[in-house]
Amino acid sequence: MKSELLNELKKWWIPNLKVFMKQESLDVLPELLKVLLQEEKDKFTTLLNKENTTLEFDDFIEDSLLDYLWRIINHLDSCYNNPQLRDIITNFRPELEDFINEEAYSYPYYQKLLWMRDNLDLTNDQKRILELWIKNYQQRWIDLPEDKQNILKDLNKQYSEKWESYQHNVIDDQASFSYEIKDIDSMNEMPKDLLNGIKKSEDWAYIIDADPTLLWNVLKYCSNPKIRKDIYERMQTWASSWKFDNRGNIIDLLTISKKKSEILWYRNAAEYFLWDTMAKEPETVYNFIKGISDKALIKTRKELDDLQSFFKLEVLNSEDIPYYSRKYKEEKYSLNENEVKQYFEYENTLSWLHAFVKDFFWIELRPIENNDWWDEKWYEVYKDWKLISYYILDAFYRKGKRPWAWADVMREKRDWVIPIVFNVANLQKNENGATLLYLRDVETLFHEFWHAIHVMSSESKYSYLSWFNIEWDFVELPSQIMENWVKEPESLRKLSKHYQTWEALPEEIIDKLQALETFMMAHWVARQNELALIDNYFYTHEISDNVEELDKVYLREVNKYSAFVRWDEYKMYCAFLHIFGWGYEAKYYSYMWAEAYEADVFSKIKENWIFNPEIWYRYRDLILAQWARKPAKELFFDFMGREMSSNALMKRYGLE
Repeated sequence: MKSELLNELKKWWIPNLKVFMKQESLDVLPELLKVLLQEEKDKFTTLLNKENTTLEFDDFIEDSLLDYLWRIINHLDSCYNNPQLRDIITNFRPELEDFINEEAYSYPYYQKLLWMRDNLDLTNDQKRILELWIKNYQQRWIDLPEDKQNILKDLNKQYSEKWESYQHNVIDDQASFSYEIKDIDSMNEMPKDLLNGIKKSEDWAYIIDADPTLLWNVLKYCSNPKIRKDIYERMQTWASSWKFDNRGNIIDLLTISKKKSEILWYRNAAEYFLWDTMAKEPETVYNFIKGISDKALIKTRKELDDLQSFFKLEVLNSEDIPYYSRKYKEEKYSLNENEVKQYFEYENTLSWLHAFVKDFFWIELRPIENNDWWDEKWYEVYKDWKLISYYILDAFYRKGKRPWAWADVMREKRDWVIPIVFNVANLQKNENGATLLYLRDVETLFHEFWHAIHVMSSESKYSYLSWFNIEWDFVELPSQIMENWVKEPESLRKLSKHYQTWEALPEEIIDKLQALETFMMAHWVARQNELALIDNYFYTHEISDNVEELDKVYLREVNKYSAFVRWDEYKMYCAFLHIFGWGYEAKYYSYMWAEAYEADVFSKIKENWIFNPEIWYRYRDLILAQWARKPAKELFFDFMGREMSSNALMKRYGLE
C-alpha cells in the first residue's frame, strides 16, 4: 500500500484522494510519514555537510514528498472528519515539529544562506528569497544561546498541539449540533427552495444543523424571535462548554505566544506577530482600526435607530438584524433577495468567473475528471496554452467540514512540478434543483477564487515568492478587489443570468442594489473592527489566569466596541479561528487594512473603466504576478504612482 501512496504522490496530475482515505492507506500512513521524514533529515544533513564552494541555490529548493503528503492529509482532515486520520496527524505532528525546529534554529544552515548571499551569482528572485529567509532567521534571533532556542522549539510544539485542539473542538461541536423547529408556521417566509432542502423529523419538525448558510437563512426568514435568539446565541457560543470548551486552549495559546515574544525581546506578542507586516506596530494597528471603528459606530447607531423606527420595535436585538434588514429591503425598496438569487445560479456564476480570467488574464480552466470525490470540481489551468496549475474547488457544506471558506496550496510549484491549488467553501447545495446563490455567496466564490488565481499568476518559478510570503496585511488585496464585480452595475449586467430565462438582472433591481449599497454597511464595518480590536487587545495585554476571568475581560472589551451590549454567555472568541491561527494572530485587522489599499487600487481601475484590458494587464503585471518579489508598498506605488489614500474606503462605506 505504501508503494501505491508513493505512486500517487509522484503523479504529475492531481492524485486520487480516495486512495489516501482507504483503510489500508490509513493503516500504513504513520510508517510512511516516518520514512519520508527520515529522508528529509538525511537530505538536511547532507546539505549541512556540503562544502560552501559547491553550494547551488537550488540545493535549498528541493522537492519534498513529506511536505506534499502532509498537505494532502491535512486538507482531508479539514474537509472530511475521519477520527483515524486525525489521530495520525496528532501523533506525527510532534516529530515533524522537532525537525521544523531543527531547521529553523540551525546556525550552520543560516551561515550557508549568508555565504550564498555574499558569494553566488544570483538572479533577482534568488536574492529576494535569500533576503526573506535571512530576515526570518534574524527575526527568530538565530544567535540565541542553545537553552533559549530549546525553549522556543518546545513552545512551538506546544502551540501546534493547542491550535490543533482548538480547531477540532470547533469542528466537533458544530458536527454535534442539531436544533428542531417545531413551529412550522414560523418558517413560512423562507423561500420554498430553501425549505425543501431542510431535513424533517418524523413529526415534521425542521432539523437544523450547523450549515452556516442554513443558520443564516433561519435568522433572515424565521418569524419566531425565540428561535432566532436560540440559533444566534448558539452561533456565538460554539466550543465554549462541555468537552469542546476552548477557553483553556485560548489561555494556553496566548501564554505560549507571550513567552515566545519575551524570549525574543519583543514588548508583547502582537509586536512579535507583526514584525513582517506593513503595519509593523500594534499601536499603528489600533489607531488605524479605532479611527474607522469610531466613525462606523456613529453611523451604526443611526442605522439601527432607522430600522427600529421603521418597524416600530420597542427593542432591536442583534439576533434580529438579519430578519429586519431583509424585511426592510423588501418593504421599503421592494427588493426580494430570493428574486435576486434567481440570477446567480452556481454553474453560471462559475462560468462567468472563468471566462473573465480567460479574457483579461489569458488564464483558461479546463475541467477534468475527479473520480466523483465529494462535490469537488477539478481543473487543469493554462496560461498562454501552457499548463501552469491544477485547481480543486470544494464549494459545498458537509457535516464535519471545517467552517469558513479558504484557499491553499496542496503542492508547491517547482521547476518541473505543476502546483495544485484549491478553494474550499461551505455553500448550501440544493439537492432538488438549481443551486442559487445569494450575492454574499457570489462574493465568497470570487474572493477565494482570486486567492487561487493570485497564486497561479506568480511569474517566479519559486513558490516561496508566491502565496503568503507577501506582507500579511496586503495579501487580501487581490481577493477583495474581485468582490467589486458583484457590486458594480456594469459587471452585474454581464455576470447575472436568470437560471431559467437567461435574462440579465433587470435595471430596476440593479438600481435598488445601488440605492442599498451602503445599507447597514457601517454595522458590518463596526462588527469587523470589533473583532480586530479584540484580537489586538489579546496580544498586547496581560493574560487571564483562568477561564472565568478570561470571559469577564473579553466581555468588557467587546462591549467597548460593539454596537450591542453582549450578554454574559457571549463567547464568540471560542470559535473565531482567525484570532488564534492560520497566521492571523494579531492580524485580523489585515482585512480592513488590505481593503483600504484595495479600494484605492480599484478606484484607479474604475477611472479607466472596469473592463479596460489595458488597466487589467497593468494590474496583473505590477501587482498580481509579482507577489513577494518586492515589498508590498513598492508594488502599490508601482501601480498607483503615489502613497495610499483611505478616501476610497471611507466613501465605499459612507463614512466620509
